Amino acid sequence: MWYRRIRKTAVHRAGARGARALASGCVLTALGLAAGPAPGALAAPAPVPGTATAASAVPVVPETTAHTVTLVTGERVTLRADGSVVVAPRPGAEADYVTRRLDNDVFVIPLTALPYLGRTLDPALFNVSALAKAGVTTTPVRVEATTGATAPPSGPAFGAALAKQVGAEAAKGSVGEGPLFGGVTSVAPTVATDGVRAAPRPSARADHPVKITVLGTDGKPLPGITSFALANADDATRYREPFLDAVDGEARVEVPAGHYTAMVSAPAFDGAGEPAGVRMATAEFTVPDGGTGTEAVLDLRKATERVTFSTPRPAEEHQLILRYLRQDTKGAAAVNGGVGVSGGPPVQVQPSSRPVTTGDLRFNVYTHRKAPADAATPYSYDLKLANPAGTIAKNQHYKVTGRQLATVRTNYHSDTPGRAEEVARLMYLPYEAGGEALSEPFKTPARRTEYVGGSAGASYADWLKAGERRFVSQEQPLVPGRTSTVDWLRGPLVPGFTEPARGAAADETWYCAACRKGDALTFSLGTATVMDSAGHHVLAVPSDITSSHFAVVSGDTTLYEGDGVPGGVLTVPPKEAPYTVVYDQTRTNGEFRQSLTTHTEWTFASGHSGGQTVPDNWTCVSEAGEYDGPAECSALPVVVPHYQLDTGLDGTSPAGDGHLVVGFGHVPGVVAPPAVTKAKVEVSFDDGERWTAASTTALGKGRFRADWTTPESAAGRDASLRVTGTDADGNTVAQTVKSAFTVAAARG
Repeated sequence: MWYRRIRKTAVHRAGARGARALASGCVLTALGLAAGPAPGALAAPAPVPGTATAASAVPVVPETTAHTVTLVTGERVTLRADGSVVVAPRPGAEADYVTRRLDNDVFVIPLTALPYLGRTLDPALFNVSALAKAGVTTTPVRVEATTGATAPPSGPAFGAALAKQVGAEAAKGSVGEGPLFGGVTSVAPTVATDGVRAAPRPSARADHPVKITVLGTDGKPLPGITSFALANADDATRYREPFLDAVDGEARVEVPAGHYTAMVSAPAFDGAGEPAGVRMATAEFTVPDGGTGTEAVLDLRKATERVTFSTPRPAEEHQLILRYLRQDTKGAAAVNGGVGVSGGPPVQVQPSSRPVTTGDLRFNVYTHRKAPADAATPYSYDLKLANPAGTIAKNQHYKVTGRQLATVRTNYHSDTPGRAEEVARLMYLPYEAGGEALSEPFKTPARRTEYVGGSAGASYADWLKAGERRFVSQEQPLVPGRTSTVDWLRGPLVPGFTEPARGAAADETWYCAACRKGDALTFSLGTATVMDSAGHHVLAVPSDITSSHFAVVSGDTTLYEGDGVPGGVLTVPPKEAPYTVVYDQTRTNGEFRQSLTTHTEWTFASGHSGGQTVPDNWTCVSEAGEYDGPAECSALPVVVPHYQLDTGLDGTSPAGDGHLVVGFGHVPGVVAPPAVTKAKVEVSFDDGERWTAASTTALGKGRFRADWTTPESAAGRDASLRVTGTDADGNTVAQTVKSAFTVAAARG
């Protein structure tokens, strides 16, 4: 059988929000199939009329995956495709860092590394975009040192030793001047990274000297090494440096003439190497064309406003993140960075005396706050608040009222008692392409009330790490006053299709998972290789899928069959014909007990598509094997189940009366889908050897209730489900889930 490579062409996305849609549930990775022939090894012949040819055996670079890397200092950073980062601290420490964003690269730099950045520690160590591209999960390093000096191994030990040295130097009054670890002169990654990309060649002569002085809170030049950012506000391509070093408070550079902006985030440390506070100061100045020298000052004494919050219920600060975006006159990022701290150290910023006049400034704050330890029911606040455009407000106390908040009652299910999990909420304002968050560890199963608030246009996406698996929700708009209930990892966990979030922006690009464009038929599970009952899906294809099998059949002809693939694209005959898609999946995972083996069959009819049913912001694969617009693209009438299994947070159900509510719908993009009129539910208590049909009652709108009696003899054992749904046109889905839930052990 001949295969055809899917080629990616330019996809028009409207602004930053469209880029985020790629990371929040589109099916672009669905086309990235298992490793096959090398590109170019097989050429597609001209299609033979009346036959079908399978496409896309060659992998496509996935754009919806995420990558986690452990920095040299031990922090774990998960980078999503949209540039959002979730930071987890090294064991036994807090996560305190600064970020810098340069073109498509995201740097996450622990505060303890700042005094040595560019001098002993190569900034490339913290370029998480480049490290992710290199495919590393831990940062391999090359160390140069004087005779006898050594560095701890990369990871938590390195971070702990660095914090110890920072604390010792802070006690002496100057951080960053001494030799690292007694004589280490250079630490750099051993993998190829872009490091800090060289600034573009100036479009004007860069021969105007500038002296920048960084003053401490005592009004004197700040001792030690201080990293700051400097950029041309007229046109950032003329000059932009995210990492310049002020040595004992002074730095000298040569730049083209023009308007300039500078920003510094300067931490102070205690004797343990922990941040005792952070101050952010800025400067706006002009370098005249005919001048002989320009001086500018970053004065930390002007960072007078501490960022604080008040909420309707008492809450303790778990994390605080500042986001600073200074744009040039063309709207490009000149300085793009932020500060993240945990544990409540004071963070102070320099308020604006007036709005910037060259380019623009956007400044916002995010905080995650938790209920006091003695609260009867756990609750939290996630707040994302913008300052007026062009300014950093003079009052940095943010008072939040109940009218500004959405309430999310969240149930965290776990079929493994006491499973360690981490949760983070990525929040976005309309002008942001990527978010930042610190993860919060907790034990599951658990219930929490989560309050979410933000400035106009705010949206959010949730992230959950369970064991080594990362699940995400779709990005959704923040609606103050709304109360909703969300279940995380409620079983069964099964293959399925992601769907656009309710209220998703119309300009967000969505890639069709099950559709027909002309005679190109796409059927792809993609990032939704595993989904829970609420639609949360695995962020990247998990390594615990030990086997899978995908097949497409029409009549007596097998059009495609392969292992280790979640779907594909086929060129099929134009005449309407029946199709059956079969997907088997087996997972091996010590942190999850249930739903590890599934078998799913979809049947549907499809013929040549000359019309469009999908929205205008969707992208489909054409017969030429390219991502293309929605013209002539119609969604396939594929039936999908949605489960509401009557189990506890621990995935158990007692013997006796048991029930399941299952709703059937169709994949996104189907217009006027036929009603699902028939459903059958079967239960097995002996690993599928014998099946018992449940009593099924139609509830309307494609929903059915199934009731059965669980025998006492099944106590302590796993139960399996087999569910079938059929719509009025005869399209069906049949899904078998082994160990879908556990019968609770008998009392006593």
